[in-house]
Amino acid sequence: MSLVRGARALALGAFLFSIGCGEAAPGAFELAESPAFELQGGGPAGSGGINGASPLAYHANVMELLAALAVPAADPSDPSAVNPAIEATGLLDTSGGRQVFRYATRCALPAGTNLASGNKTYEGEGILRTTSTWLTTGLATSAQEDVLTCIVAHLNPLGFPVPIFLSGPSVAGTENAGDLGFTVTEALWQVRIPGPGQAPVYHAWPRVDLLSTCGLCTQLSWITRLCGTLLNTCGVSIRYDMASACTGKDGRFTCNGKPAIQTTLEAAALCDLHLPL
Repeated sequence: MSLVRGARALALGAFLFSIGCGEAAPGAFELAESPAFELQGGGPAGSGGINGASPLAYHANVMELLAALAVPAADPSDPSAVNPAIEATGLLDTSGGRQVFRYATRCALPAGTNLASGNKTYEGEGILRTTSTWLTTGLATSAQEDVLTCIVAHLNPLGFPVPIFLSGPSVAGTENAGDLGFTVTEALWQVRIPGPGQAPVYHAWPRVDLLSTCGLCTQLSWITRLCGTLLNTCGVSIRYDMASACTGKDGRFTCNGKPAIQTTLEAAALCDLHLPL
């Protein structure tokens, strides 16, 4: 662990000692700990990648991203360029918006796809199996939810990249997590869009006990992972009802009737990724 991350860990330990990890009333910090976690099952098949998307950039641009997902990604008159309708949303006007769009194209567009806007090129990595039509048509709500869930799985508040492995009913790829060195099943993620113009709703089902594994308060760590802050400013729901809400096995789960995405990490990266800022 680097000196910077080590200092963060020491500061966090003092903070957590002062407030405790449990027995707190629900509120901004939502400190209640889970007494148990579900069995993880076998090694999943899916796609590897790099986790490095900014939570703050994502939440600041998610409504513009939804507008972009509702129209074709490619310019109808030039399939090598970003659709002017997406540029008109303002999503590509800031570095944060461009980063969010870059992760959207990585998740949603077929591998080898390249779309240009100004001096930037956005590449598809074919992570999802449900969204390849975005090149030529706007995505339905279920496909938009898959894109947002894929991006959320890539959120990383620490600012340095972490290798990550994704699996789930909507995830393409046949690589095996264990073969690539991803051995710790982190969580299930799911984003729901309640209706047109409404902010997304976020769900996370932790699959590893961060308190016993890393000495970190589970609730605070998941909130920071999703929101980019110790405060639950993004409205994420940290859930421990996987047994009743989700069905599936081997990294491919459906929760509340909708596909979820599971993240699996290298053992050395788990605690680093969850150190709150």
